[in-house]
Amino acid sequence: MALHAPPRPARIVLILFVCVVAAVALYFLMPREQHIRGLLVDLEWDGPDSSRYARLREAFTQRLPSEADGLRNTRVTLEYIHFSAVERKNVATADFVLLSPQGTPWHRYDAAGLELAKEIVAHAAIADGIPVLGICGGHQFLALAFGGTVDFIDPTYAGQRTERYPKQAIGEQGVTVLHTLRDDPILSGVATYPGQFRVVENHYEEVKAVPEPFVNLAASALSEVQLMRIPDKLVYGVAFHPERCWDDGDCADAAVPEGKQLLANFLSMVRKRRR
Repeated sequence: MALHAPPRPARIVLILFVCVVAAVALYFLMPREQHIRGLLVDLEWDGPDSSRYARLREAFTQRLPSEADGLRNTRVTLEYIHFSAVERKNVATADFVLLSPQGTPWHRYDAAGLELAKEIVAHAAIADGIPVLGICGGHQFLALAFGGTVDFIDPTYAGQRTERYPKQAIGEQGVTVLHTLRDDPILSGVATYPGQFRVVENHYEEVKAVPEPFVNLAASALSEVQLMRIPDKLVYGVAFHPERCWDDGDCADAAVPEGKQLLANFLSMVRKRRR
């Protein structure tokens, strides 16, 4: 018996149904832009200045989304706030918190303002599960927030209350080699354990003791606590400047692209957690 084509109206309905299914499938398969909202906490002792950290802002909001493969179709914004104005609602609604570098010895800070900021950040990291990344001074602030100790690298200045960091003191400056102490996702594509990678340093103080519940992931020959993390949390502190010297034109010494990959790994983990 010969097969007959379905009546014309039925064929039209079938074609429309196939088109709708294809359109829905295409919608869900197409990569869509994801917006990640960061909170940049300015830890500089001087008053608020939203123009600070231009290179840090550019790294997160422009270069990483356009240059890192894992961050295509990602839009990153950074809201600025000075540490003296930090409130729980600012931190709790962010997709991640970025703790800035600073250039003033910690003993000069107003204890009340700093203590409140430390309490809020620590609570957000543990109780709320907010991802946190502390860079250089932000790394030290993070250690202080959890009961760690920070002091001069140079033992001759230990415990001294100087107005500014003395230039003659021993510090860690320029391109430095770090040795890994264990594996971690933030080091994916950067280094394995055992292994080493290069970073850009600029600090006179250091974290002297890793507070609970952090673990140390990397060390240099001069300063032990270089990259710490709270296990099972996206909470990291880096003693170096991963936002610097990605290309030859950025620094006089040499390109240090490891920092770019490290920051891309952090943002990729934030993106995955948010999704």
